[in-house]
Amino acid sequence: MSSSGVRCSSHLSRHLAALRQQRDLKPGQLAARLGASNLSKVGSLIRAFELGEPISDHWLEKLIAELQPDPAELRLCLALDQAEALEQLERERVAWEAWADEPIDPFLTIRYMPAVYGVREIPKAFCTPRESAEDQEWARDRAEGWAAAELKRLRAKGFLSWSRRERTWFDQYGVNPGRRQVTFEGRMTGAWMQVSGSQQRFLLGSNGEVITRSHGLDHP
Repeated sequence: MSSSGVRCSSHLSRHLAALRQQRDLKPGQLAARLGASNLSKVGSLIRAFELGEPISDHWLEKLIAELQPDPAELRLCLALDQAEALEQLERERVAWEAWADEPIDPFLTIRYMPAVYGVREIPKAFCTPRESAEDQEWARDRAEGWAAAELKRLRAKGFLSWSRRERTWFDQYGVNPGRRQVTFEGRMTGAWMQVSGSQQRFLLGSNGEVITRSHGLDHP
């Protein structure tokens, strides 16, 4: 396990918590046995892990080395956690696939500067229903032309979301357009802003208003 990874557990964390309690150790005391320099911080990390929060592989390896769980129990906990994680991932995939199939009004996401993003609605003329694939392609070509011109005017880069599965990315000034498919595995490749310490994601609208729903912010 790499020291940069994280492991979020339930069966394993509860088992290690039980071993700590059997040894009559408080989280801070266990942190001291692990060689932590900040006992309060690492003690809180241990307790958070016991309640189901992620922990780095670095500290997980130290916990296992110190508490020495039975190898068979350890393997069972890991197998149960992996099975539950795979089930949860499949539920998330099904939810995302259904969400991605819902129709949207195409929009342009603009990167004004690093970590500052806004959106623009695509003109309605490009978004009306088209009967044929040729009409759809013609409308999308025009929408991409509009997006490129808008990005050139703003001296920015960004991407056009034609659907929740199809995006056209542009370099600075709207050049080098490239169409890409969005998949469940790559679902986090969008753009948004987030205040430190908050889970709320948001974008800026054309008039500077704060947007917290739609525009890719509400995906499962």
